[in-house]
Amino acid sequence: MRSIALFGAVPCLLCAQAGPVPLTFQDLQARARPAPALNRAEAALASQRLRLQETRGGLREGPTLGYEAGPRRAPVGPSTTDQALEVDLPLIFAPGVRRRLEQRLGAAHPLMREAARREDALQLRIAYLDAWRAERLLALRTADLATVEAWRKVARMRVAEGADPAFQAALVEGELMKARLEASEARADQARAWSALRRWADLPPEPLPLAEPDPLPTSPLPEVEVLRDRSPLFQALRAETELDLQALRLEEAQARARWSLRGAYAREGDEKVARLGLALRLPRPGENAALRREAEARARVRADEAALGERELEARLQAVLARWDGPEPEPAPPDFTQALQAVALRLSEGRERPSEALPLRRQLLEGQVATLQHQHRRACDAAELQAFLPEVTR
Repeated sequence: MRSIALFGAVPCLLCAQAGPVPLTFQDLQARARPAPALNRAEAALASQRLRLQETRGGLREGPTLGYEAGPRRAPVGPSTTDQALEVDLPLIFAPGVRRRLEQRLGAAHPLMREAARREDALQLRIAYLDAWRAERLLALRTADLATVEAWRKVARMRVAEGADPAFQAALVEGELMKARLEASEARADQARAWSALRRWADLPPEPLPLAEPDPLPTSPLPEVEVLRDRSPLFQALRAETELDLQALRLEEAQARARWSLRGAYAREGDEKVARLGLALRLPRPGENAALRREAEARARVRADEAALGERELEARLQAVLARWDGPEPEPAPPDFTQALQAVALRLSEGRERPSEALPLRRQLLEGQVATLQHQHRRACDAAELQAFLPEVTR
């Protein structure tokens, strides 16, 4: 492929031919671990479903059952056992609040799941792209190290023949130390990137080759207003906020509910007694006002958190749009491999000295690294834009 020739990663090419088949992003999706964002969304939804379940049937909470039994000893005649059964049903008179929470839950459920799925897929893709970049960068550093080692042999031979002064070989030795350090750092970066990828997918400890990223999307982007209004990320944030605010209203109604329906059935000797009545839990002084102030304060905090979250989401969108320069294909970069081979040939033929060839090699290497970083950045931006789109472009 063009990208392999572009980066001059001969070790990668040999590995691709003789080693395992490179993993694609679709392979990683098949190996993906349980997604944390989706788990958090499911936990939040389950918490609201539990709150609805607790208040079913006009109850503030679950009924309380009580049972009592004891012996009745008569002065004459056989002893008997008295038994009593009591039930307490705490009531809540807020059907409208509960109904609105149920509606908010139904609306938020698909949006929150879709947004969480997209966020998890984005994090998996970013981890894959980071590992892919680290793998290609290691190949570049390894190839560069092999180049400098070969140039050291040429420099030593020319110094031994008297064609170049000794400091020319010393320059290559210093550059070789730097190339070894950069190759070592690249191996450490690959290990870190692979470990990060393993947190998202079921992969072996040792890095496996990764396939090239998918082609960038070619569809034009919708207007920013469309992204804000129809993106599941924005919609889920707003729906979750409405869900939480309505849940706070139901919590307040639960805390302010004071009536209970009570019933009792007892058998006392030969008598049977049934009772039915109401109970009122009296508020303490200032309790209702304190409950109201707490509910209003919590609602303000949740609204502030939602506004901050939307501003952060807006900042993410604006940042990626500022970096994105369109889906148009870019011109092919220059062939750094042939340029490096030309410099090496001039060095071996004596038309270039190490003091002249080494800066050229460094510039060519920096060009390769910059090209790799550019490809990585473009792929990451495309992945984040896809997360914002009303419909994911595949």
